[in-house]
Amino acid sequence: MDSDLKTYIAQQVRTYRKARGLRQARLAEAIERTAEAISNIERAKSLPALDTLMAIAQALEVPLRDFFPEADAVENKSPNRMRLEAEAAALLRGLSDERMKIALSQLKALDSA
Repeated sequence: MDSDLKTYIAQQVRTYRKARGLRQARLAEAIERTAEAISNIERAKSLPALDTLMAIAQALEVPLRDFFPEADAVENKSPNRMRLEAEAAALLRGLSDERMKIALSQLKALDSA
């Protein structure tokens, strides 16, 4: 599970950082860490301490809970699938209510196809 958690957090941090248009070095500066530390987190080489993850969440303006998977959410999922889900979640978060309705109707159409 530790490996799955690192991979999930890595995908979430990378996705939300990119959605905010930040480079690793800028995020690192904002949370008073090194760019290497951010790189290691995003490559799932290290699991960030809770205080680091809290700082990342604050800097990226994302709820801390978004960095943790729901129970069994990462089992049997490829890293690519987790990346795609994180990217979709980041995009959905930024939509207006009206655009969210449109996106939901498109997803429903895809699901029923």
